[in-house]
Amino acid sequence: MKKLIILGVCLLSACSEAPISPLLYQVKSQSFAIEVPAEGELFAAKATIISAPVSRGGVQNISWLAPEFSIVKAGDIIARFDGEAMQVKSRNKENEMAITQQEIIEKTGMLYKELDAINRDIGMVEQERLFAENFSIDDVRIRSKLEIIDSLQNTAYLASKQEYLHWKNDSFSDSSAGDMGLLEMKLQQKQDKLTQLTASLNQLEIKAPHDGLLAYKANWRGEKPRAGQSVWPGQKIAELPNIKEMKAKLFVIESEAIELAEGKEVNLYLFAHVDKPFTGKISSVAPFPKSIKRGNPQKYFEVEVILEQQNTELFVPGRKLQAQILIEKAQDKLIVPLQSVFTKENSSYVYLFEDNEFKMTEVVLGQANLSHVEIVSGLKSGQQISLTDQEHS
Repeated sequence: MKKLIILGVCLLSACSEAPISPLLYQVKSQSFAIEVPAEGELFAAKATIISAPVSRGGVQNISWLAPEFSIVKAGDIIARFDGEAMQVKSRNKENEMAITQQEIIEKTGMLYKELDAINRDIGMVEQERLFAENFSIDDVRIRSKLEIIDSLQNTAYLASKQEYLHWKNDSFSDSSAGDMGLLEMKLQQKQDKLTQLTASLNQLEIKAPHDGLLAYKANWRGEKPRAGQSVWPGQKIAELPNIKEMKAKLFVIESEAIELAEGKEVNLYLFAHVDKPFTGKISSVAPFPKSIKRGNPQKYFEVEVILEQQNTELFVPGRKLQAQILIEKAQDKLIVPLQSVFTKENSSYVYLFEDNEFKMTEVVLGQANLSHVEIVSGLKSGQQISLTDQEHS
């Protein structure tokens, strides 16, 4: 029994002292293609934009929306807005207009009454003045000098009073005209506001300008319109796309964007129909990356793709898809995994395994994809290299 125990201990000791095989990779020529993954969605190259009505009523609330991706006919209602607030404002303006009109009627009546009184005074004074002038006796044989002087003074007084009354009439007419003009201006302002509200109430329904497929537009937060949401005048809420001419919008992670350029071929497939791939070519690449999700700092390059095939049954705006952008077609090249290449002092090198030892060997790199890199010089097919950093192992 003791011999068996001793033998087991010896076997364990021998196993613990056996060398561990290094992680090696055999260099060889392989078919090597450079592809960049991307995700995105379909969109129409041409579409009729549907916007919230441009009115001075300010922000409006959506009360109802037609189902997205439904087929609409010209004249069909696409969206309705809540008009209760505008209806209340309209009634208030109508009441204010009625009050202003009553003020105008009262002011006009008071003006006519005052002018009538002034004109009656003017007429009466005119008769008195004419009587005084026509029947004035200035013969001292008949009347005393004091009576003659008093009569002349009375005639002059009546003439002055008549001039004053004419001035009062003109002055009152001018001031009354100013008051009436102010009331008329207030009435016109209320009428203009009521006209605007009436026009806005008539725009509470958005109708389709022509037949088409209804697709809603997402805002900068990625949210599509919904019932109860507030929208600004002129804000884009939907579109009627021409599904006969579709394009793809792709997003490539900034760190994976390798040599993206116009004309590069793209292989695509819809998430809903992975068994029906299609192809396209890059038509444009955004000059700068940007964030596409709120709160996510990851940035993406936006890429537009012209599709080489069109399919009105499958291609619907907004449908999500995945793609592979072909940067370089497959060719036989000497390639190694990226993890086996190390950098030191601006040079690239690998650990070449020869004669049971590792030798640091400088290499010249070519093109790379997300997992492998081309070896231009420094290695030959059949050699073995380490997949780990031997300097720190």
